[in-house]
Amino acid sequence: MDVVWTTLVLYMGAMLGISAYARKYIKTSADFLVAGRRLGLALTTATLAATHYGGGFHLGRS
Repeated sequence: MDVVWTTLVLYMGAMLGISAYARKYIKTSADFLVAGRRLGLALTTATLAATHYGGGFHLGRS
């Protein structure tokens, strides 16, 4: 059980560290939502697909 808690704490610490680093680059909601419009077509498509499937909105399920 200690491995689970250690992994969870390390993961949360990494996420907080990444968010603190990224905070200085995000000035507007457009920066947050669409990465300041700097993503290419392939990365934008992959991001939308991951959001679509990760949210549970895919064919075969209602």
